[in-house]
Amino acid sequence: MLFASLLPVAASAQEVVVLRHVTVRAAPARESAKIDYPKIGAQLTLLDGGVRRAGYYHVRLEDGREGWIYQSYVRRIPPSGADGLVAPAGAVVAHFIDVDQGNSALLEFPCGAILIDAGGRGADAEARLLDYLDAFFARRTDLDGRLAAVYVTHTHIDHNASLDKVATRFKVGAYVYNGVARGSGRSNARWMLNHAQQTAPQIALRPVSEGEVEAAGRVGLTDGVIDPLACAGTDPKVRILAGGRELPDGTEYRPADWGDDDMDNGNNHSLVIRVDYGETAFLFPGDIENAAITDLIARYSGTAMLDADVLEVSHHGAVNGTTAPFLAAVSPQVAVMSMGPWTTQEKWTAWAYGHPRKVTTDLLYSAVSGRRATKSVQVAKAVKTFLPFAMDHAVYATGWDGTVIVRGDASGMIDVRIAQ
Repeated sequence: MLFASLLPVAASAQEVVVLRHVTVRAAPARESAKIDYPKIGAQLTLLDGGVRRAGYYHVRLEDGREGWIYQSYVRRIPPSGADGLVAPAGAVVAHFIDVDQGNSALLEFPCGAILIDAGGRGADAEARLLDYLDAFFARRTDLDGRLAAVYVTHTHIDHNASLDKVATRFKVGAYVYNGVARGSGRSNARWMLNHAQQTAPQIALRPVSEGEVEAAGRVGLTDGVIDPLACAGTDPKVRILAGGRELPDGTEYRPADWGDDDMDNGNNHSLVIRVDYGETAFLFPGDIENAAITDLIARYSGTAMLDADVLEVSHHGAVNGTTAPFLAAVSPQVAVMSMGPWTTQEKWTAWAYGHPRKVTTDLLYSAVSGRRATKSVQVAKAVKTFLPFAMDHAVYATGWDGTVIVRGDASGMIDVRIAQ
């Protein structure tokens, strides 16, 4: 593997480096008094063990004064001698698996693993996914080939094409889905519902509707099926922030301002999944588009529920899956897009769809606070029309990089690797 650190320098334990122009304040609140304006690249000492309050770190400035600095403008620096890595035994590791034009993310924890989506394009992508999972379980023999849960954000084939192969090859504790069995991947969705009840032991089925999520309030929906892991020490938390809008009886949970196109668009029925491991947070928004994004922002406005360190970019980097207000709410350190290579110039590919769009890439470039070594990539001006882009921010893509591995520890320290 090649190591691509987000952190530009080595330093002593418990420090942060300033990445953007920022104000140090007297208290962990935007309205509090201003203390200083540290330079980009300044290294500040973390206080209080690095625990964040309302999104702020308590820090000591180079001149000895103390204050509070917002998390999105700084990055924690690994201790000297740590070689930029976090301890495998105390971390979450997210594997954004290269399945060509599709999504599949494996999250491993000290006590288990979950899979979010099992899509891809074609037999080669399916083989890569299964081989990757085989290799993972060969390494993690303690898990006995078991995924605590498989989540399918929505029933499109690029998100569930390999669901049947995964569910028959490995043990699955639960299947969490949006309650919708229509769309290009409906045959696999219906197969899974039957398989879950026929296999022994039965796989727990958990449809999640938008009405149910809204009834849970502005903290997201969770229970023992949605969040099946209970690790000693740092226990991961899994919550659903948006659900399917079509109810089992065929009625619809329909926002008043949505048109027929918004409601008929399966992407807008995607589960939005938040995963927390201590101070490290991931957000998986499926393929939600502008209408669902607007609803999501409105629901969680004034909360930290959308604030995440790592964002899986919605809809493969499409023109209608990312907005500036959404990125402002998430304030990611790292963004990862799952899509195919632009060089495969045929139907149902990133080339044919124009993924990722330059307008989306520009938004991500401006929003993420992490850095990476400069990589020359291709982004779409339109369908089938691509341009070069010099990417030096922490925006990754399976179509550019292959499988992307993001590891975070309970204190919020993150590193990124590219699987080779």
